[in-house]
Amino acid sequence: MTSATHDGEAGPGPVVVGYDGSDGARRALSWAAEEAQRRSAVLQVTVCTDWHPVSSPEAAGVLVSAPDLEVVGQELADDAVGRLRADHPGLRVRTEVRAWAPPVPSLLAESERAQLVVLGSRGRGAFADLMLGSTSAQVAVHAHCPVVVVRPPGPAGGGAAPGATGGVVVGVDGSPAARAALAFAVETAAQRGAALKAVRVWQVPSLWGSGQHPAPGARVADLERAEQELLDADVTAALDAAGPRPALEVSAVVVQGHPVDALLQSARGADLLVVGSRGSGGFRGLLLGSVSRAVLHHARCPVGMVHSQSAQER
Repeated sequence: MTSATHDGEAGPGPVVVGYDGSDGARRALSWAAEEAQRRSAVLQVTVCTDWHPVSSPEAAGVLVSAPDLEVVGQELADDAVGRLRADHPGLRVRTEVRAWAPPVPSLLAESERAQLVVLGSRGRGAFADLMLGSTSAQVAVHAHCPVVVVRPPGPAGGGAAPGATGGVVVGVDGSPAARAALAFAVETAAQRGAALKAVRVWQVPSLWGSGQHPAPGARVADLERAEQELLDADVTAALDAAGPRPALEVSAVVVQGHPVDALLQSARGADLLVVGSRGSGGFRGLLLGSVSRAVLHHARCPVGMVHSQSAQER
């Protein structure tokens, strides 16, 4: 393993980005660099090189020599540094090359001292299937800090343009992880000078459709009013806990429907969609079930995932 520091290092934990040279990793690198500059943080580029020989009936019996993973990793790190020097002069950068190292344990170890981990939605080599298989789930569920997955650009009109301030959208449901996500979203919106939109999604209890209770009618309106009061209270508490901040444009919206549809619609054109790792009600199992996979696969903006312990100062 080799490590190199460029342009010095100081301040709180770094912003860590996983890099493998793929298009997804390059998008993540650019996003992470801008975020590190906003946070006045060091950007750590982590390169994990592991080797998995591919065999086939045609190649049976053929011995394939492993590449020099140390050299390959350093070349990728140098490529990242070169891009950063060209596009982000003055950014403090550190590189970490881990040869023969799978990405999950490496990134989880880095997350213990990082303030943020940034990953591309698709990679290659050690980062292949990052958003489709166990790698993404393990990093998202077990990271010790917030994780941002940078999605590929969507079709025309489907997402915010690079450098735009389409705002920060956060899903709120009253759970500890959602409150941590809200705190992270407040901080991120303030750093960006962007609008903050808090969204609480709810559904009419299905028991009312069984005939055992009267038709919802006004009771639905009462429930929606209660949901709005709960959301307003959470937003007010988060803003108060943040302390003195630049003036933020804040909206708190209650939406009736399915959480995936509501979040994706609310996040159209946003700079970032933030969700908690585990929620209640419509957000239960957000990182482990169909809701999380749908958000990660279909969001047209970067997706931030925050754990309840991530709210602690690092």
